[in-house]
Amino acid sequence: MEFRILGPVQCRSGARPLKLAGSRQERILAALLLGADHVVSVSRLVDVVWDDDPPATAVRQIRNLTTALKRSLVAEGADDDVLTAEGPGFVLRPGTFDLRSFEEHVSRGEFREALGCWHGPALSGVDSTALRGEADELDERRLSIVERCLDEEIGTGEDRVAELTALVAEHPFREAFTGLLMRALHQQGRQADALNVYRRAQARLVEELGIDPGPKLRELYERILRDEPEYGKARCFLPYDVPDFTGREDEIRLLLDAVRLGRPVAVDGMAGVGKTSLAVHAAHRLAADFPDGQLFVDLHGHSPGREPLSPEAALEALLGQLDIPASRLPGGVDRRAELWRTRTAGRSLLVVLDNAASAEQLRPLLPGSATVALVVTGRRRLAAVDGAASLSLEVLPDEQAGALFAAASGRPDSGVAALCGNLPLAIRIAAARLQNRPQWTVRTLAERLGSEHDRLAELKVAGRDVAAAFALSYRELDVAQQRMFRLLGRNPGADIGVPAAAALAGTGEPEAERLLEDLLDAHLLRQPALGRYSFHDLIAEHARNAASDEESAPAVSRLLDHYREGGGSGWYETERANLIAVTRHALGSGREDHAWRIAVDTAEHLRESGHLDELLAVARTGITAARRIGDPHAIQLSLASLTLAFWENGRLTEGMDCALERLDVVRAAGDRAAEAIALSRAGALHSMLGRYPEAIRFYRDGLAVEEESAAAALWTNLSNAQEVLGRLDDALVSARRAVELREEPRGMILSSAQLGLVLARLGRFDEAFDVIERSTTASQDLGYPFGEAWSRIDHADSLLLAHRHGEAREQAERACEILTRLNHPLLLAMAANSLGTACVALGETAAGLRRHRLALETARRIGYRLQEARALAGLGRTRAARDLYTAMGLPAESLKVVT
Repeated sequence: MEFRILGPVQCRSGARPLKLAGSRQERILAALLLGADHVVSVSRLVDVVWDDDPPATAVRQIRNLTTALKRSLVAEGADDDVLTAEGPGFVLRPGTFDLRSFEEHVSRGEFREALGCWHGPALSGVDSTALRGEADELDERRLSIVERCLDEEIGTGEDRVAELTALVAEHPFREAFTGLLMRALHQQGRQADALNVYRRAQARLVEELGIDPGPKLRELYERILRDEPEYGKARCFLPYDVPDFTGREDEIRLLLDAVRLGRPVAVDGMAGVGKTSLAVHAAHRLAADFPDGQLFVDLHGHSPGREPLSPEAALEALLGQLDIPASRLPGGVDRRAELWRTRTAGRSLLVVLDNAASAEQLRPLLPGSATVALVVTGRRRLAAVDGAASLSLEVLPDEQAGALFAAASGRPDSGVAALCGNLPLAIRIAAARLQNRPQWTVRTLAERLGSEHDRLAELKVAGRDVAAAFALSYRELDVAQQRMFRLLGRNPGADIGVPAAAALAGTGEPEAERLLEDLLDAHLLRQPALGRYSFHDLIAEHARNAASDEESAPAVSRLLDHYREGGGSGWYETERANLIAVTRHALGSGREDHAWRIAVDTAEHLRESGHLDELLAVARTGITAARRIGDPHAIQLSLASLTLAFWENGRLTEGMDCALERLDVVRAAGDRAAEAIALSRAGALHSMLGRYPEAIRFYRDGLAVEEESAAAALWTNLSNAQEVLGRLDDALVSARRAVELREEPRGMILSSAQLGLVLARLGRFDEAFDVIERSTTASQDLGYPFGEAWSRIDHADSLLLAHRHGEAREQAERACEILTRLNHPLLLAMAANSLGTACVALGETAAGLRRHRLALETARRIGYRLQEARALAGLGRTRAARDLYTAMGLPAESLKVVT
């Protein structure tokens, strides 16, 4: 059963709309749909049906009409709970709902699909003064999405002149449509027509409103007058193109021709044959043909020690290269794939997907537009790309192999390339050895290669293989270098730094650095960044096979000890990918104690850097390890990390389950300190979920534990709950107590900001601003962006209370910038609401409503009920906000100053 309000208000069963019992029932249905899945009070329905003149029997009539509506819905096949009486009103639970579908399409960037949900003006045919504002808001929302849709389509080169001409005629004073039409015309080479559109708009505004066009439209006019091209950000993510690329002329020509004919290209071949080098070299030559960008992702299909990149993670990387932040990506591979196809449609892009593992990995990554060129590489033939030009690379022909050796070594070839099996990777390794041994002749190197017979089973080439070259390189190392090489092969991470290598080898850092540099000189290691070292895939495999379990087991234990000891915040950011891999390795190799300890230590740093997917993965690994050990202390700390991960990801209900389980564990263990901390976290989750009286009970229970280490956080959280409930004197006492108890600098920042906000609510602005400004400064001095964002939100709300809206906007904007970078949905909902309130107060209504909508979308997604109510109030949906406040047991009046 489908419900509609984006057009006539309808409930449809198949193609047939349900016949409603008159206009009153239609108004009730409209109001219930606007508050879908939430309680809509009877008083609200009375206002909707009769505006300001209800009869004495209004409440009874509402109940009768609503009951009759439910009977009709159930008779048409709806579930019995589609419409239920709850508390002060009714809840309608529409299964298929056009407004919900519209917003879901918008969240995925599917603007055309979103606009297809509309069938006329919102609530058309419903004549209710109480609903008029919400109908206007929905219509404005549709127009804003029309603008976003057309802006994106014009940006990808689509012709939208006809559609925009009609929209400008329909909305002559909406400057955004005028600007889009000017851009569309200019893009089509119609500069004069674009300028005429501006002049007509200018004349219309002057004659009818007495104003000039806004600054954005004037700027666009000046750019078109100067005939400047459509501006945009160049995107080139291609790796470095080696200057001595040699040979492959036929393959390059085939690849270039196929791409220019619009065909995808799938390059396959054995390891080390030069697939990536060929794809990157060709992509650089094609770059000018794809002005919208050149994207590149290594799928790690055959990277030793690494799992192949999941399609979901690969899509995150690709969409990130299109400037779509991780915080705005939908969950699930299917939804991300849909967004990927939508965002690339019509764009002139070149996409290189390197090192693919399988068809299953590749299929979700395929673009849907013929304007997007695709080059894929992998060891196996890639049948997933229908219609692709298949390019299977063999080893180099003799002449090209000899030329590559000469270019790489600076000496003429005398059979070395053939002894390397004409495999490009082996040739480069041999050439590097010769360069680093000036006393050797080419003949000497050829003799050494000819004596080698060890081979990697999967790399056989005409009786020779790359293992011979690897073994030669290895045997030329001294004993200490060989040992370091072998041990590095057992490193679970993607790269390694000097301290970690020293731990692995059991040496001092100077010796470890010397050995790493020796291996770098021998081209057995690469240096992707200063101080970081990594293997090429094949050499890593060779090194791993060369190491024995007896030798490597104690070395890996030392490495895990090193990662367990941790480091500063910069160290955690540098080692982030390795810490994730090491934690998984520790769990998989039976080192559960290392796994849970590293996971717990890493979690907080992942939170602060905004890597929330990794935070959740590490926390889950940690709790799995802790449960295997069965140690209550390990379990409760790991549950704390998992609670934090769910909290930061906005999965509050799951976070609450973890918090309560942790509480049970610490109570059973008699750990009073941990009990107080667990009560504080559980109380905070109750607050987020809008259960403030329950939150206060948890905080009080935590304070009753009389554990000093958690007391300051408990008093801070208690103050926040009391402030929200309007108990400001109690909130002030609690905030002051928190500040008195704080010793740790970061905690002092959060408690001080809370104190400042309470002072502002009490009208003591000079004190409030002094406290919060010091909190902000301390955050900056400490390099604590989370605390800075927290402080700026409280500062913005305090400034709003003082009616200093311009300064409030500045603080809220800065907070939003920080939180977008940190990928923090909870605080972002708060900051967006504060910014929206400030903008509306300054007369910037459209900008303010956009911010409130962002806050509403975020708050609903994560279950943050207070910010959902605040966003509803900011959007003018006062009754819905009041109903939500009532459901939370809050006095709406206590927050009206900032909402």
